[in-house]
Amino acid sequence: MSAKEPRLVPLRPEQLDDAQRRLLDAVLASPRGQGGARRMIQREDGTLTGPFDAWLRSPVLGEHLERVGMALRTDTVLPVAARETAVLVVARAWSADFEWWVHGIVARAVGVPEAAIEAIGQGRRPHFDDPATQAAHDVAHELVAHRRLDDDTLERARTELGERALVEVVALVGFYQLVSGILESFHPPGPSGDLPVVGVPSVTPRAGFDLYEAASTTRAVRRLRPDPISEPVLQRVLRAATWAPSGGNLQPWHVIVVRDPTRKKGLAGLYHGLWSDYAAQRRALLAKLPDALRAPAERALGAGDHLAAHLHEAPVVATFCFHPERLTITDAELGRPSVVGGASLYPAVQNLLLACRAEGLGCVLTTLLCSREKEVRELLEIPEPWATCAFVPIGWPVASGHGPLSRRPVEQVVFADRFGEPLFASEESPVIEPYPFGAR
Repeated sequence: MSAKEPRLVPLRPEQLDDAQRRLLDAVLASPRGQGGARRMIQREDGTLTGPFDAWLRSPVLGEHLERVGMALRTDTVLPVAARETAVLVVARAWSADFEWWVHGIVARAVGVPEAAIEAIGQGRRPHFDDPATQAAHDVAHELVAHRRLDDDTLERARTELGERALVEVVALVGFYQLVSGILESFHPPGPSGDLPVVGVPSVTPRAGFDLYEAASTTRAVRRLRPDPISEPVLQRVLRAATWAPSGGNLQPWHVIVVRDPTRKKGLAGLYHGLWSDYAAQRRALLAKLPDALRAPAERALGAGDHLAAHLHEAPVVATFCFHPERLTITDAELGRPSVVGGASLYPAVQNLLLACRAEGLGCVLTTLLCSREKEVRELLEIPEPWATCAFVPIGWPVASGHGPLSRRPVEQVVFADRFGEPLFASEESPVIEPYPFGAR
């Protein structure tokens, strides 16, 4: 069952005293000891596997634990699929192979979807059509991940399960964490040799990054290497985009991942002309800038020149499209440029940028190509009425890529109750004037 060396030598039946024998008999008389299932907990030599051999060392405690386990299995109103789902969440959290194997078999037998079991195994939140099972999963996950339940999770579970089953699922999670602790402390050997234990799946490696560090160091990286991006990494950063909020949760956008060389060259050709005109206008303004701003502005334009010349070499150009009829535009009649629709679009783009930062990928949000939407639509076969809102070249940075940002301090941009009234006391932070352009 475990590649680790067992820490307790299994007790054979002839070694047991009366109290230990009573516990052995109780375990074997339970539903788990009936028929072919017995071979999962008792080996050919009569010794027990799972947590049961450890319980034999303290048979009075073991009998109490056996009764609690049976009560949670047979004397509960908690639906069986919800119960087994919660146990799998615990087994995943503890990487308890025996627990995962046994309860995975039971879960499949009672109809827990394979996709849900796979999601739990990978540490993701599955979707269940049954709200009671979903509630049990969410309770179990919060308890093992955060050691507490928030109010919303508790109230949803109270509604879907009822108070008795809610108490039972919380008790179930506690009990199986105890079982997992026994298993992972003593590493009992597996069952019969012809019953291979299929343990907890290895989790696909995923980047982790402090949110505040990511938000404060995600630069516009325009110098990108042509090296390919692996499919798992690409899937992770794009999945992060799907988690973004949108009005009515409609997600009125799609992403076209452009990797085809011909299509990338088509986008690059359009972009190069747009950038040349844009950069020429902005360079005319540089002479008017103070020295402190001219140098970084020139560097930004130089990086933009590089992107325009090498856009076709970026391994990916993520093209964000949106459906105009799925946006609720509340500022269309205000006599100014409308921006509200972007609230359902650009959070997804920002999620993508932050995820790329976490993976070490360079990326930059560009919008110049939106002005050539007709040609882009033809190039990427975008149907009406879908339109474009963002283009994000993605690749591994040529140099260090991300790093500290230059932004106005919070004391200058956050007000209290009325415009212009600072919320936070100024600490004499230097005023950072914006460039008179954005490198697009």
